[in-house]
Amino acid sequence: MLWLRLAAVPLVVWIASWAGRRWGHKASGWISGLPMIAAPVMLFLALDQPRDFVLPTAWIAMTVAPAVGLHCLVFARLATLVTRMRVRPALAWVVCLLAGWVTCVLAELALAEVVVPNFIGAAVAVVELLLLNALMPVPGAVGAAPRIPASEIFVRMGAALALAAVITVGANAFGPRVSGILLGFPITASVLPVFTLVLYGADSAVRLLSGFLTGLIGFVLYFFAFASVIAAGGPPLAAFSTGVAASLASAGAMALWHRFRFAREPA
Repeated sequence: MLWLRLAAVPLVVWIASWAGRRWGHKASGWISGLPMIAAPVMLFLALDQPRDFVLPTAWIAMTVAPAVGLHCLVFARLATLVTRMRVRPALAWVVCLLAGWVTCVLAELALAEVVVPNFIGAAVAVVELLLLNALMPVPGAVGAAPRIPASEIFVRMGAALALAAVITVGANAFGPRVSGILLGFPITASVLPVFTLVLYGADSAVRLLSGFLTGLIGFVLYFFAFASVIAAGGPPLAAFSTGVAASLASAGAMALWHRFRFAREPA
């Protein structure tokens, strides 16, 4: 599981960065928010660990997802503020990232105490993410898709890999509560916004983080479907397949919603 997660992280960063080059920062964030790292990790965890470890881990990961959304909101709001205050980029990203991390960890610890292991818990998490998305700052006029050089993508991948290694070692050393919390820790939502803020500005970082919040809905639905199948006695592979289908269905539904209702919104 350790090597799978460590291999998956730079791959997701590469895919998200490539999407950003093709369709813009929001698409990059959207892809990053989907459970492309957590889903295969959860599958192998289910294959290696007993059901009484896997089930609470999945429910906790689902419940704490809005804490990652709160990290996105805090980062975006501070990015807009420090830009207006003309804070140096070298300091601005540190302030935004640390504030986002502290907020995220405190929110995850609180949410992990009120896990509702059923459809109601998933619905509450989705509503929380939609409310956080509504509170995001509005970016300025959209520009052309960023021309992210290959060298920058490799640096992004290396930074994400280093962060993932630290978090994954911690998850392997503790029980389901900590594992569930760490499964939802914002790895790509930490690395990508930092590079975007420093190199492309606050508006681009806001677009990326708004997309990430949308992708997190698929994250919640994956863990809801996965845990529901495991709770019903289903095998891990069936739980994984059901979760992936739910996540992809969410991504498709949100894409249609954005297309028809927010056709004029900056990409």
